[in-house]
Amino acid sequence: MARTGRPKPRIGVLALGLAAYWPQFPGMRDGLLGHYRTLLGKLGDAELVDAGFADSIEAARAASAAFAGGDVDLVVCHLTTYATSEPLLIAVHGLDVPVVLMNVQSVPALDMDGVHGIADWLGVACTCAGLPEMTAVLIRGGKRFDVITGHLDGDAEVDDGLRDWCAAASIRRTLRTRSFGLLGRPYPGMTDLHVDETAFFQRFGAYVRHLDWDDIVTQSHAVTPPERAARVETLTAAFDLPEGEALDAVASVLAGLDRLVETHRLCAIPNHYEGMVREEHAGILAASNPAFAVLMTEGVACPVEADIKTALAMLMLKHVAGSATLAELYSMDFHRDECIIGHSGAADLAVSSQRPTLQRSAVFHGKSGAGYLTQAYPKLGPVTLLSLTQGRGGAFRLVAAEGEAVAGPGLRLGDTNCRVRFSCGLRAFVNGWASFGPTHHGVLAIGRQIDRLRRVATLFDLPLEIVCR
Repeated sequence: MARTGRPKPRIGVLALGLAAYWPQFPGMRDGLLGHYRTLLGKLGDAELVDAGFADSIEAARAASAAFAGGDVDLVVCHLTTYATSEPLLIAVHGLDVPVVLMNVQSVPALDMDGVHGIADWLGVACTCAGLPEMTAVLIRGGKRFDVITGHLDGDAEVDDGLRDWCAAASIRRTLRTRSFGLLGRPYPGMTDLHVDETAFFQRFGAYVRHLDWDDIVTQSHAVTPPERAARVETLTAAFDLPEGEALDAVASVLAGLDRLVETHRLCAIPNHYEGMVREEHAGILAASNPAFAVLMTEGVACPVEADIKTALAMLMLKHVAGSATLAELYSMDFHRDECIIGHSGAADLAVSSQRPTLQRSAVFHGKSGAGYLTQAYPKLGPVTLLSLTQGRGGAFRLVAAEGEAVAGPGLRLGDTNCRVRFSCGLRAFVNGWASFGPTHHGVLAIGRQIDRLRRVATLFDLPLEIVCR
């Protein structure tokens, strides 16, 4: 069954210029629009609501109406030359989304010998002149914003910045068009995980649909032979398997989950099974870890213990980093000044430096059922740890740390785990991490991702607490 792809973000775009220039410098407006079109070509991963040139009050009001009607996730504003702030203020009034100011001129530098008149400056490389004016009015207007500075002539930082913002904005579009499927209930007693689902929806637009393990039974029974065969192929390619291991049962559960995802348009399945295992559920539980691992690798957040907040943190990190696996602080190695970080259950296989392994366990420790364990082997090098938590009064915030996954002996329990060294040292990291009150779950991604997470924090108007980099 073909899965519905990640929705493209809906981005409002406009160019700013000064109408007083057009009669003074014929052809300048058309030239600046050409620069603007070049910039728009860098937003191929988004659905654009294009307001064109906002160089008058009337054009700015039309842009405002277009953005409101288009339900945009973000506004990208190209400063093509000097412009007054009035059109921008009007265009974004009433929107509760960030504004990305593109302080991007057409060339890396003016050819001074080629500047023969004012138009050769204003129409080529004068974007930074109005930038402070724009930031001043956005701050006074209580608007969130970011600035990308550069040029249009093959500037990788401009391209990367736009790509990162598209990835961040796609999180908002995902939450507005997909649902969280709460499978079971949160692990009893883990009160740090508890969430007010109404407040969660109001804050993030993430609707939580309650599911039952019987839903997987029903969907698995409806799986067709071609669906099963396709998922056997997926699993065989994904895991290093014990010799002679048959995966038909796991593939049936995975294909059943595919059907559940499509039926309810799910972007996350936080899950937990509580109590005695009913006979018709035993096989599903046994297959759940590899099945959920495949879904996580494909972009559906599936944390164990039904942790809704961590499911959202997982989506955030997966969208911007390309990997996001469940993680908690496992153990401290004071001899090596390293923290062992990992978690049982499903893993995002995208973190692994080699084919992940499957092994059977007679018990899921602390939980009901028995069956497959999945172990990925996180790549050595930079990693990022993220948690979405709440403070006093329920306000949400992000907690993040960057570290280095290093070589060394790992736990051979069938769970994903790795050694991480932090620049601030083991003791300071553990104390600092805990001081911000994160949930005991975190999410681990490959690479240094804090700069990208700043954009996510801006998108959702969240504080971002940084433990170390």
